Amino acid sequence: MGKLYAIFFSATDTTRKCVAAFCQGYGAKPVTAINLADSLNSKLPDFSSEDVVVVASPVYGGRLPKPVAEAFARLKGNNAAAVAIVVYGNRDYDDALLELTDILRAESFRIAGAGAFIGQHSIFPKVGKSRPDQSDLQALESFGKECKAKIRDGFDPDCTPFIKGKRPYKKAAGAPLWPSAKESDCVKCGTCASNCPVGAISGDKPFATDTTKCISCGRCISVCPIGVRKHSGVKYSLVGFLFNAAFSKRKEPEWVVAR
Repeated sequence: MGKLYAIFFSATDTTRKCVAAFCQGYGAKPVTAINLADSLNSKLPDFSSEDVVVVASPVYGGRLPKPVAEAFARLKGNNAAAVAIVVYGNRDYDDALLELTDILRAESFRIAGAGAFIGQHSIFPKVGKSRPDQSDLQALESFGKECKAKIRDGFDPDCTPFIKGKRPYKKAAGAPLWPSAKESDCVKCGTCASNCPVGAISGDKPFATDTTKCISCGRCISVCPIGVRKHSGVKYSLVGFLFNAAFSKRKEPEWVVAR
């Protein structure tokens, strides 16, 4: 087997933790690990047919975030083996895993495995709180071991097992809720603006959010040094109450490997 690579989008470190656990089970450290949350325009590696590429994304509203899907479409597989991972906030991953594997196949990757794992919800953190937990990380390690064995022993890329999802994919539509800060609380340090993956925060008015660009990834909340960026308001509280009631029952990881 060739080199191991990891290409992922992790705004709040949850997806990165999942990728790290997978690699632990796989038994190798990536020669290159690129977090597209740092720059969606990152230069992407050239792969060979001997390489293995772990590609991972959070799920927003049952789909891949559009800017992330567009970044993944710049990958060139050159017949490398790929493992697709999506991380969702305990509601559902809907068409996201199918969407990711479709992108990878279109870019000439061979799909060795695909899995959906659970992380703490990025908008309603009581849902999936503290996940991935130890059980989730152990599942990711098991998935890594299974994928390594399959890649080592050989697999038919045309015989990937059924992956949940439908085509055409569901319309991307998350909750219309965006984080911001009170102007009086914001110290205008610019940390959120410089770390926003999609440029939705202005350096001049970092307390505000351009809702036409924001994907509600939560990165601005996680990097705010004084903790004033957050979701708030009556609408957020009401939707949160309903969401918590509907989706707090624990979901478990799901994955498949090629035959």
